[in-house]
Amino acid sequence: MAHVVRHALWAAEVARSGHDDKIALERLEVVVHAGHDVWGRPKQQRAHVSVTLTLGSPFTSASSTDSVDASTVHYGTLSKAIQAALQAAIPDGGTAEHLSTAGLCSRILQCVRSVAGPRSLYATEMDVCYLKGSMFGDGAGYTTATLGSNDGQLQSKVLYLRNVRIPCILGVNPNERLQKQPVVLSIWVDGIPDTRVDDYVALETLLFELVSASSFQTIESLLAWLMEELKQGFFARDEDQDAWIRLRIAKPLAVPFADAAAVEMVRPMRGR
Repeated sequence: MAHVVRHALWAAEVARSGHDDKIALERLEVVVHAGHDVWGRPKQQRAHVSVTLTLGSPFTSASSTDSVDASTVHYGTLSKAIQAALQAAIPDGGTAEHLSTAGLCSRILQCVRSVAGPRSLYATEMDVCYLKGSMFGDGAGYTTATLGSNDGQLQSKVLYLRNVRIPCILGVNPNERLQKQPVVLSIWVDGIPDTRVDDYVALETLLFELVSASSFQTIESLLAWLMEELKQGFFARDEDQDAWIRLRIAKPLAVPFADAAAVEMVRPMRGR
């Protein structure tokens, strides 16, 4: 049975393993019958899928013979297989199972292992980003990584919202106390249970409500308050308690000659 750890620990384990040859497929555009749309409905939607395979042995023969042989994975074949598998899951005049995002990733992982065949994969990392899964940001998504075979010895599971733009009162200068300005918030929930992966719409709604109604002088205070609100409210279930929250807030208008000023914090769901 897999043991879920923070993504940084998973990545550190891969880095020190000595398995350094990787095959990556970045931002493959697909249509999926999975997750929720920006209104929280279980609808068909566009997504970007990224997959990184850490090979169990170097692709020495492929590089030495300048050919795609059994020591590597053909990324073209992999991309077509993923698109075909997901297309097959889309209803065609009838009914079809609507997948959770966790279930979607499991289906992609099966496809990856089928294409890899007998090749040894030391680790697999995949990211699914719903391009219109966020009302006010650049997308909602889920990153999951597996180390080892079958269910894996180690896994990481991260839910995220990127660059959610929210107006609020924030700042120490007199002019900043008079009018709301936009802040850009990103959140990563590391160790998210499978049952919470598709809660990104409700999470964004809560973040917008809390931040837009707040009034702080410093980003640090806003972050600390928001962290507690999430821990005591949205992520108060027993199943959430092994997760960690990473919050980042940027002020694009804070420094005239910089893109933004930003502050970030990471806290476990339990304890501090």
